[in-house]
Order: sequence, then structure tokens, then C-alpha cells
Amino acid sequence: MTFEKNNALTALSSAFVLVSVAALTLVLTASLCARAGLPFASAYTAGVIACIIGTLAVSRGGRTLIALPSPAIISWLVYEEIIAKGLAWQELLGIAAVVAIIGAVFTRTKYAAALMRAVPPIIRTGLVIGLGLVMLVTAALYARILLPSPWALTMGGTLSDPLTYFTLTGILLVLVLSARSVRAALPLGMLLIGVLTWAEGFWEIPAAPFYTPDLSVTFALTLPQAEPFAVVMLGVTLLLALMIETMAVLTVRTHEESTQPLTRLFAVSSAASFIGAFPLTIAPISLAVPEKSKERRRVGMPMTALFSALLLLVLLPCAPLMQALADFPAAPAIALAATGLLLLARGVQMLHSTEDVGLREGAVLAVFLLASYDIATGLTLTLILWTLLTAASSQKIARGTWGLTAFFAVFALLKWVL
Repeated sequence: MTFEKNNALTALSSAFVLVSVAALTLVLTASLCARAGLPFASAYTAGVIACIIGTLAVSRGGRTLIALPSPAIISWLVYEEIIAKGLAWQELLGIAAVVAIIGAVFTRTKYAAALMRAVPPIIRTGLVIGLGLVMLVTAALYARILLPSPWALTMGGTLSDPLTYFTLTGILLVLVLSARSVRAALPLGMLLIGVLTWAEGFWEIPAAPFYTPDLSVTFALTLPQAEPFAVVMLGVTLLLALMIETMAVLTVRTHEESTQPLTRLFAVSSAASFIGAFPLTIAPISLAVPEKSKERRRVGMPMTALFSALLLLVLLPCAPLMQALADFPAAPAIALAATGLLLLARGVQMLHSTEDVGLREGAVLAVFLLASYDIATGLTLTLILWTLLTAASSQKIARGTWGLTAFFAVFALLKWVL
């Protein structure tokens, strides 16, 4: 009895660590969606529901995996596709629904593994590093650690800005606690900064912090009205980005490139699109659960995943409170920065496993770093660059890589010509 009680407490504490990061990540992704015109409350509610179902679906029969909308992918979709190119968020939800349905069917075939093999390892690694960098830059921009500059790429903020000061202090505190092997380093750091910023009056708890979950944008998705070539290229890029980011985490947790969690994830994402949620990925915070721990199960489900779903369910009606946190996003920025660091660390691990890193690989990484916010451009340029340099060095190139490179190159040219 005592053994089971201790296991339950361990699972609950692990779930608290995971959900504290997941909830604040959802706050930032909902804020990004609000910039595109999607109401914050609706985006938050749809995101929480999708995460609950997605986490239970991908964790069943395996280890605890947390399903979340990727902040890096949503940043690309919001800033590049919606704001810069004028695509309506309803159309983007329609594209996401179609991509998720295709992905759910596609990952049940042998061609999914063939598609992943067609993407050279260094490009997969570069995309993971680029996505981690996007999360870090997004967190820095939200916290005004970095500021837009008319004469340089970026410029630094100032510590006289309370948001910058508290966010940097929180990140440093989390890193110090992590170096001391404190398991709850991230929740403790975010909690302390949250309490300090509340006590200083930078944000306040709303008079009505809870209300009925808002699903007013249910079935708001529409078929895209943009050019078909641009839509097809966007869909393929989104599919590849979702698969590569998810597999970067799955290969660490399962030590094999199993597509079963991907199939479940795409199936949940396709249904979630109809209530206003963007596609899910396996969040890097899933790596926070100790790999060697033996998780207790209930009905085939890890207890940590069950507790995570229950804690997310408790947070479902808390949209007003979460929106107040988004008004002074020090704690959410800390959560996003930590998630970006985890994904960046995973990318470095993948880079170490690459047998040969030369000028070609350096050029690929440089493209992803410079075009990190534009995933479509990054994938197109790196595929063309890698294929060109590999052919110039008389090395063998797989047929799948030739086909994928030709696809992106042709569609990029058609987009510019038409």
C-alpha cells in the first residue's frame, strides 16, 4: 500500500512539473493565435482540450508523452503565413485539418518512413535546432530581452524594464536549480517570478478568474482560397515540420522511429482543428520524465499521463487568469525559453550523432538559423543547397531526396512566377 502511495505521489509531482510548463506554453500559443485574430479564450480552451486528448492518446501503451501545439510552428504560421502573407486563420485551420487527416493515414503506411529517410539527417537536425531557436527568440521578444531594430538584426533590451529583468532572473534561477539537480526547478522558478511580479503589481488576479470554457469558433475552419500551389507547399511543409519535431523527441523516449504515436497524434489534431486548435506535436518537456523510471499504470495508461490530463482539465476554465498572466508574460516566457533550450539540446545531441560535419553541414545549419522563422523557405533552401553540394562532390543521393528537392524547388519557382 505504501509502495503504491509513493508511486502515486511521484507521478503527481512529475505531472505538476509537466503541466506547469504546458499550461504557460498554451498561454503563449493562445496569445500568438490572438495576434492572428483568433479570440484568446477560444484558442486557450481548444488548446487545452486538444492537449488532454492528445496526451492520453499518445501515452497509452507507452511512456508519458505530453502533446502540445508547437510554439515554433505556430510562430511561423502566424507571423509568416497569416500576418505577412494575408492568409485567414480560418483557412489555416482548414489546411491544418487536411494535413492532419493525410498525416494520420500516411503514417500508417510504409511511405512515412521513406519520407523521413528522404530528408537528410543534417536537415532534420537543422530543423530541430531552428525550431528550438524560434522558441528562444519568441520568448526573448515577448519578454523584451530582444527588441526589433531598424539598423541591425536585433538589439538587446534593458534591465530597467521590469519584464526583461524578471524574465532573465527567472531563467537564471531555473538554470541554477537545474544545475543543482532540483527536479522541480522549472515550476519553482516560474512560481517565484509569478509571485514576485504579482506582489509588485505588474499583473493582478481578475475578479472573476474562472468562467465557462469558450468554444465559439467551433467549425470556423474554411477551405483555403489562396493559390493552389502555395497551399500544397504549405501543407507539405507543415506535415514535414510536425513529423520531424515529433520524431526528434520520440526517438529519445522510445529509441526507435515508431510512427504509432504520430498516427494517434495526427488523428487527434484533425479532430481538434474543428474546434479551433492547431496541430499538436510531442512536446520536448516529455523528456523531463526520467527515462529509467518505472511508471505505474491504470487501464494501460501511465499514472503521470493520467494526472497530467486531470491537472489540465482543472485549468480548463481558467482562461481569464491565464490571460492576466499573458499581460505580463514573464512566467510564460520562462516556460517557453526552457522548452526551447530542451529542443536545442536535443538538436545538439542529434548533431553529435552525425558522422561527418563539414562545410556542407555548416551551410545547412546556417540557412536554418538565418531563416528560422520561415520554415518553408528554410526547408526549400537547405534541400537545394545540400543536394547541389552533394552532387558537386560526386556523392550518391537517394531517389527520395532528389524527388523531395525537386518538389520544393518546382513549387517555390511556381509561387514566384505565378
